[in-house]
Amino acid sequence: MRNKRMVVLPIVAILALSIAGVAYSAWTDKVLIEGTVKMNSLTIAFDYEEPPLCQEYYWDPVAKDLVPGEYKDKDVGSCDARYDELVVDEHTNKQGYKKLYITINNAYPQYIVHTTFIINNTGTVPVYIYGYAIDGAKCDKDGNVIHKLLWHDPNEDWIGGLYEDVNDNEVFDDEDILVINLELVDQLPFQIDPCHKNKQEIDIDFKQEAEECHIYIIQVEILAVQWNKLTEVP
Repeated sequence: MRNKRMVVLPIVAILALSIAGVAYSAWTDKVLIEGTVKMNSLTIAFDYEEPPLCQEYYWDPVAKDLVPGEYKDKDVGSCDARYDELVVDEHTNKQGYKKLYITINNAYPQYIVHTTFIINNTGTVPVYIYGYAIDGAKCDKDGNVIHKLLWHDPNEDWIGGLYEDVNDNEVFDDEDILVINLELVDQLPFQIDPCHKNKQEIDIDFKQEAEECHIYIIQVEILAVQWNKLTEVP
């Protein structure tokens, strides 16, 4: 009987060590899991393929309507619109531009410019366009900045004005002078889905305080947010 016990004990010990070894192996083995996570992209831009356009108008007191060109076929002012700062979506590789510049040379009171531009959703998620960042500069005939132009929209309806920052404090106040009435033709906000475009229009009307022999530059940037984040916009 004693001999049988001596035989059994080593077997039990071997089994115990075997179990412990399995457990130890299980605790130290590594399992590698490989995967790919694809993220969406939010990129909204001025269209790469279709450039912006600007058109001169004047108010015809007889027809009581806007007429293309300058009053009595004068050739005093001129306007130009262009995009700048190329951006490329990292997922779609589609191109567009970050900024729109509208340049008006030799503007004068009642000189009107109508600008059209195209916004393109080059990303992969729907977005809401909820506004624009608008500012600019008044320059001399050589392009040197005299005063910055500050956007002021008291009713927040995108019918506002650009004011000369007379005291150069970069904050709108009562001392600033209104030189341009600016209005967005379409209502905001609006949604653009991926691979879709939207045409927008801006009316620019120069006031009595606008000076000839000067250059006015207006800069526009798009303010956008992911489609389900519109309620978080302040």
